[in-house]
Amino acid sequence: MAGQKQLSEHDRTEILDVINAVAFIMDSRGYDRLGEVFAPDIHFENPGRLKADGLDNVITAFKGFANPAISHFITNTILSVDDAGTVRAISKALSIRQDKSLVAAEYNDVVTKTEQGWRIASRNIKTLG
Repeated sequence: MAGQKQLSEHDRTEILDVINAVAFIMDSRGYDRLGEVFAPDIHFENPGRLKADGLDNVITAFKGFANPAISHFITNTILSVDDAGTVRAISKALSIRQDKSLVAAEYNDVVTKTEQGWRIASRNIKTLG
């Protein structure tokens, strides 16, 4: 789009890999690995289920879920960069719950480049339907 900064193909690929890796980490219950995808100062908000700031708090919250989703699917991701250089990602997501119900959602992420690579600095989830 006019007026927007562009990401290199390398950065785009790395960001998409990070966004997709969240599903694999969550589904394997590898919550201690969330630092591979979330920034240390992550803001995570899923209304009605979880609101936490900071990586340690997010990890603790996920470890405390009695019935986490069985499987997550992240798709249709669109990346954008505004004039200030903020990188945003919007994705569609599906998750299969323990009761076998299917939940659709939209993930709104802000991603940032750290010394370790791209990380999600903020994730806001909106349930659809």
